[in-house]
Amino acid sequence: MEDIQQLIDEPKRDIEQSGAEQLYHALEKKMVEMAQLLNAVNLKSLDITDAKDKSFERLKVLWDSAAKVAEASKSLGQTAGILKVDDLEIAKPFVSTIADSRT
Repeated sequence: MEDIQQLIDEPKRDIEQSGAEQLYHALEKKMVEMAQLLNAVNLKSLDITDAKDKSFERLKVLWDSAAKVAEASKSLGQTAGILKVDDLEIAKPFVSTIADSRT
């Protein structure tokens, strides 16, 4: 019964989300798709000797734009209130935390 209610409420959540929230989620989804695409390609299998094969150039466009997409997503997440500045701090490496107080 909860599953049915969740399906009923899902379109309502989309309507209730602001444009920035919807764009943030869309960009997050696209980043996952970009990562899956990049991970699916083995660079060793590309024929870089064939001047007509543009596979490498297409992949390069993807990874060149990855940082821009990630920054846009981060900015939208902050604007929409989904991400807080505190959430974006880089975690300390474990070794750096050994001397931290454990109280």
